[in-house]
Amino acid sequence: MQITSLCLCLNERPNIRFHAASGRAGKYCEVLARILDGDGTETGDLDNQIGKLPHWKPRYNPGTLLILDRESDPVAPLLHEVTYQAALMDADRIKDGNLIEVEEKRKGKPTRTTYVLNEEDKWWREFRHRHVKEVIGKLSQAKEEFLKNNQVAAGQRDVAEWDSKQMLKQVRDYPLYREFTRQYKKHTGILAMTLNGLRPLLKEGLNLEQDMATGMDPKGKKISSRDFFSRLCAICESSDICMLSKLRIVMTYIITQGGMNKKEKDIIFSHLNHNALPAIGKLEELGINTGNRQNAFKRKLDSSHEAEIKNHLNEEAEWAGGQWRYRPRLLDTVKQMIEGKLSTKSHPYIRAPRKETVVERKASGIRSRRIRSTKTKLDDDVK
Repeated sequence: MQITSLCLCLNERPNIRFHAASGRAGKYCEVLARILDGDGTETGDLDNQIGKLPHWKPRYNPGTLLILDRESDPVAPLLHEVTYQAALMDADRIKDGNLIEVEEKRKGKPTRTTYVLNEEDKWWREFRHRHVKEVIGKLSQAKEEFLKNNQVAAGQRDVAEWDSKQMLKQVRDYPLYREFTRQYKKHTGILAMTLNGLRPLLKEGLNLEQDMATGMDPKGKKISSRDFFSRLCAICESSDICMLSKLRIVMTYIITQGGMNKKEKDIIFSHLNHNALPAIGKLEELGINTGNRQNAFKRKLDSSHEAEIKNHLNEEAEWAGGQWRYRPRLLDTVKQMIEGKLSTKSHPYIRAPRKETVVERKASGIRSRRIRSTKTKLDDDVK
């Protein structure tokens, strides 16, 4: 298995945990965990492969392999993110991995310019996972600072008053000026194009998604779901929102509201492409009810997840604009695991975890003895 190969390459013999959910998803997680780690009667795939490698040794402090299923949080991948990179991906603007075309005007004539977005672009590295509104503010701030500090950008044209130092600074600042203007033009052009594509969604779609996913407004207050369907109808009827975005919002509605009755389906499906409908039916494989609404299938936030979202709203409300309220369950699950707070009832170990502290203490003792013996040898050489 690929997971086994990865662990062996990393010299890792991890403790294995899985999501013990009800239904098929939890069973799949447990089966995979037992295949890797064994079940008490049979040896797992990891130990079988390790037995074939006589010189292989695990690293001292074992990590934890946590096996999850998408059923634990099917909403997260459907929500539209309004970060710089995610917005470009949703709009299908990035081609061949890192190329993007922007419509511009040169000498009054429309032209298309192709830009590269990669790790060499400082602003792309810094801003790609930031909210688009925040990126716009950061670029404006960078422009103001540059105008103050760059001799060329400051536009000092009274050459008669320049001394030799000012002239030298002008020459030195010119390459920086060209690079800054090129980068600024590039990202402002991309952002303008991105916002034009996002505008129909920003008006209503993103708010409805977040309302359904969290069940609360941007201030953390509970909201009613009575108008969700009428708002969904308005989105599906809009010609400005692409079919894929409509489908994602419809699926979010079905998941969070516990299903969709026949009358609602007849109205909504009439606005969707027939090729998109099988994707809705596939939700059943994640244990999601796509038929008449049932409270048992309605997705509700548990108390800890709700508390994390409210805390997130307090921290990010200033720039998120209420359109980035939901926190993926995976984020909180991993956070709890790192802090040692993840419940062993909801995420049990296949076998009792090995004690890292014993191994660590032994390793520390070996290291300290080696250091002492090396120091003694050096002292003898000096004498």
